[in-house]
Amino acid sequence: MANASIFRWMAAGACGALFGIGFAWTPLPVSEDDLVFMPGTQPADGVSIEGVGQCMNCHSGYDLLVEPGTTWQGSMMAQAGRDPLWMASVVVALQDSIWLLGNANAGDLCVRCHAPVGWLGGRSDPPNLTALEPSQGDLEGVNCSTCHQMVDPVVARRQLPLVPEETDPVAIAAADTTYARDVTVISASKLFDGSGFIDASTEMPVHYGSGDLPGYIEATSGQFFMEPDPNIKRGNRPDAEPKSHSVYYSRFHKGPYQCATCHDVSNPALANVVIGAGTSESQSAATYFHLERTFSEFLLSAYAAPGGAPTNAPFAEIGVGSAGTCQDCHMSTAVGRACNKNNVPIRNDLRVHDLTGGNVWVGRILASLDQSADNPDRDAFNYALLSGSRYPGAVIDVGGLQGVGAALAQAADRAEQNLGRAATMMPVADSVATAGLRIYNNTGHKLISGFPEGRRMWVNVRFYDAANEVIGELNAYEPLVVSRDAEGVPSYVSGGVLQRDRDDLVFEAKMQSDLTGETASFHMVLATDRYKDNRIPPKGFNSDAASARLAQPRKGGEDALDYFSEVEYAGGYHDVYFDKPAGTVTWDARLYYQTTSLEYVRFLRDEINGTASTLVSPSPSGEPAAYIVASDPFFTTLKDWGNAIWELWLHNQGSPPVEMTTTISPPGIRHMIHEIDGFHVGVQTAVGRGYALEANDGLASGGWTLIDGPVAGDGALVDLIDPDASEHERRFYRVVNFVGE
Repeated sequence: MANASIFRWMAAGACGALFGIGFAWTPLPVSEDDLVFMPGTQPADGVSIEGVGQCMNCHSGYDLLVEPGTTWQGSMMAQAGRDPLWMASVVVALQDSIWLLGNANAGDLCVRCHAPVGWLGGRSDPPNLTALEPSQGDLEGVNCSTCHQMVDPVVARRQLPLVPEETDPVAIAAADTTYARDVTVISASKLFDGSGFIDASTEMPVHYGSGDLPGYIEATSGQFFMEPDPNIKRGNRPDAEPKSHSVYYSRFHKGPYQCATCHDVSNPALANVVIGAGTSESQSAATYFHLERTFSEFLLSAYAAPGGAPTNAPFAEIGVGSAGTCQDCHMSTAVGRACNKNNVPIRNDLRVHDLTGGNVWVGRILASLDQSADNPDRDAFNYALLSGSRYPGAVIDVGGLQGVGAALAQAADRAEQNLGRAATMMPVADSVATAGLRIYNNTGHKLISGFPEGRRMWVNVRFYDAANEVIGELNAYEPLVVSRDAEGVPSYVSGGVLQRDRDDLVFEAKMQSDLTGETASFHMVLATDRYKDNRIPPKGFNSDAASARLAQPRKGGEDALDYFSEVEYAGGYHDVYFDKPAGTVTWDARLYYQTTSLEYVRFLRDEINGTASTLVSPSPSGEPAAYIVASDPFFTTLKDWGNAIWELWLHNQGSPPVEMTTTISPPGIRHMIHEIDGFHVGVQTAVGRGYALEANDGLASGGWTLIDGPVAGDGALVDLIDPDASEHERRFYRVVNFVGE
């Protein structure tokens, strides 16, 4: 039904019924465009969001490892408005919006969360970013005040049951004070027609309904509700003492719904046309036109239950033994002070504002743009590419990165470590002809999650013969090869290609577009559904409720709830099996993550340069030409992003895959027998592997002790022996094998 509606709309647009007959698009002020309107504080409301300079006076420069300022500064949240991959994607989104709607306003969705200071300040229209002002902090990404001036829009729910109720009288009083202020702020919010957002009798959104989807039960997709007084900040502590500003204790800041603001993203323009006018202000964004669903994935997991859930070993080992909010993993706790003022208490549970994710590649690029003499990572070619020196129509705010290189490099290191914790693999089967792996998702959302701009994760398996020579490989990645001219400008030669021998072992979301006719499409603004989504769900994933949030698995353009079994949903893992080439003695498996792919960057280049063919001319909105970036003055400051992102990708190793985790085939145990000289375990060894026998007298109470070995494998059958076995009433054994001797 939705698809049919889309095609009827396209036909109407093409003949002029919806947009009028015309062949030159006309800008429409975003504030007057009901297709992209969503509830929340609006640019015309005059809310002031302070720049980070004010915050850094007190919150940086005293404890670099845990202080809020420096740890935030290196994060991709801080650099959301300087992300070159995002910038290039915005250019395509703007062109696609003109192609479909007859104006560029769908690009407004991109600006909301990547440049919220500028958006809230009324400097995001026109959506080509030309009105954004670095001196106003518009390119500081999601800055301090963006988060600390946020207000809970579903105020009467009070974040129950996810955030436990207070029992301390001081905390109760503080929560009540903030509640009263929140009601005052939210009561001023209006819908597009000027009517009130909140029902005064219930202090809930007027479209809240029964509290179930598709009602308006959460504010996501960039729907900010902001405190208008910049002197009032909200935080997660009832005992915080005001210093340079007021501090309101906010239950909203203790739970996951604040993060939901920008981490469930949908397309309101398609919703308001296909589903019906006003959909984006009467329904939760999770119910229409999926772009990303990180928050929904979390909400469907065991971690979103009251009290959270135990984490898997990689997070437990760094002190995150359980998780019940986004902050538990992405803002882990440390010992330290929140600011540099005298008599500020040292906290044992200070939230570190590093906001670590998995974007290693862009973080390292941004670190290289700091041209300080003491920055070992500075890169002159990257700087020329992104400062406007090489391409005037492809510029980011490099000035805001000077002196920040070290913080960015450290954040990129943390991102790489975080990827290493995100997954665990282990063999679950190994026979002569086949083998199996279990891949654990150690995160609180799908593995992987977020915006599907070419990001992907895949299993690579290599098979070895008796001489330890590779005799086969699944999902090999061909390294990128470039050539360079005399000035160091890179040109593509070969590689950067993933050989998809097993597409089901490539975990990703791929969109589809009935508007362009593509079964698999990179056009986010034009995406009508997901063609593929086999990303591994988190522990306890509620598959029955996933479809309501458009977060269900998809295969070949169809729902595929049976893609994972009930035990896999419950356990947060996926078992995969593969055939082994004849002659295989051992194998190993690696799990890789890549921020963006050759295919996506090539798509950006060609769509921006006008050499692609995915869009038809004339357009559904009546434009004679689909590809207008190179010729339309609207894109003057953006038209070089096709070449810039392509050269950036080539120069920076093509977003090299990051190895997340690895495992190897289990040892070949041939016999276990008790002889007069002890307990024997016969192991078929392999060249290139080492073997050891370990024992444990009580699995619940002690560790493993080395009994025999290690021995180097040479292809022979070797007995590993415990000579003291008869001295123990019971004993457990395991054979450990490893790569090397």
